[in-house]
Amino acid sequence: MKNADQSSPLKPVFAALSRHSDLVEIALREPVGMDGDAAVSDPGIRSLREFNVLRSAGERGYRLHSKLRDFANDVLQIHPAYQSLTSIGQLVEQIPMVWRELDDLRSASDYQQADEAIAQIEQDAFDISDLVERNLRLLGLLLSTRFGNVSSLAAKASQNRYYQRQSELMANDLTRLSRAVEKVEGEARERGLQSLAAMLRNTIQAQLPRWTQTLSQHQSQIRRDIFSLREIERKNVLLARTAMLLRQNPGWRGIEEPKLDDEIAPFFMSKPFVGAPLAPIRMHMDPHDEDRSMKDLMRDEVRSLPKLTATPTPAKKPAPIKRADPKEPRAAPEKPAMQALARLAAAAIRNAKEGNKPLSVMDWRIGDTFARGMAPALWLAFTASALRPYKFRVVRVADPAAQGERFSHTFSDALVMPTPDAIALFVRTLGRQLREPKPQGKPAADQATTVP
Repeated sequence: MKNADQSSPLKPVFAALSRHSDLVEIALREPVGMDGDAAVSDPGIRSLREFNVLRSAGERGYRLHSKLRDFANDVLQIHPAYQSLTSIGQLVEQIPMVWRELDDLRSASDYQQADEAIAQIEQDAFDISDLVERNLRLLGLLLSTRFGNVSSLAAKASQNRYYQRQSELMANDLTRLSRAVEKVEGEARERGLQSLAAMLRNTIQAQLPRWTQTLSQHQSQIRRDIFSLREIERKNVLLARTAMLLRQNPGWRGIEEPKLDDEIAPFFMSKPFVGAPLAPIRMHMDPHDEDRSMKDLMRDEVRSLPKLTATPTPAKKPAPIKRADPKEPRAAPEKPAMQALARLAAAAIRNAKEGNKPLSVMDWRIGDTFARGMAPALWLAFTASALRPYKFRVVRVADPAAQGERFSHTFSDALVMPTPDAIALFVRTLGRQLREPKPQGKPAADQATTVP
């Protein structure tokens, strides 16, 4: 801590605010120093301008610093008619940016700057929490007083629409804040920054459900107020039309007059009052009406309807059934490569049953005509990859390592050994390649026989 006798740069600022508090209070409501040269010579204005408390407002004099005005409005609970909700979008974007810089600083072992980045993230989180609470408190106050800082109905409707848009922007910011803080908190927990992760959980994540619920309630109330104002406007228009009707017809005795059609129908059905001319009144039958006369009326209406003529549907002739001839059996196509693979597998099984060592693929290739026709590398790659799906164990024989290397990267042979599953699978798969094809049956008839 610094010594108490050392001077602080903030002391002159607060001293000037204390000396000229009356001028600050006036600047909170309206611009000051509008009389030109006399304002320049005012010591209070000069002192406050020196500390940047008063800002220039062009030809209108000087205005109070915006941050100081917001602080004074919060303390005094003064809310202008169109005070905007404080945006948190910039702080929401700043937290992930500072976190990425913090990660880079920790990777570079610059722990002093990393601590400053952590302090900045904590400060941003606290600022976001304060701003969200301030916005919700402002919305709640305006809704509880039903926008009491305006007087006319049009101003109330305008304020409702304004804060409806403001609340939508705030809801979008809260959604972005939830995603950003969740990502930063998870990465901080994985990297061992438990204190930072706990601070984000307690300061923001634990409060987000309450903030979202409160904002949703405020939005619902604003929508209800907008709807009620529209209803009030509609009723006022109808009331004004009725008042005009009564003023222009002082002798009219009401719509219950028996001679309504002859006396007032042309005037009452005019367009300025009720829109388009009214359609003639007629009775509409309700099937759920239990009145006996209504039932008799519906019965008479049904009897007067023309009878329905049923049109017989023509019977469809069933389509003839065709009997398909049996398909000609076809022999499986011969694949020389698969047959050679089957011969190798059979040789490996016989070799294993006789108790010999695993069978060498390249040694067996010497005695097979088709295998000798393939390139050695191609044959080795084919057998090593094709036998494994059939449960054969294939072990590659690696070449000696080159001079100066510890490992070998090539192989020139492979050893094949069958497993119990490979022997059972061989009979159903590769073993069929070694069987002789069955003779084909007689050719079927060229055309299908039609059964009536």
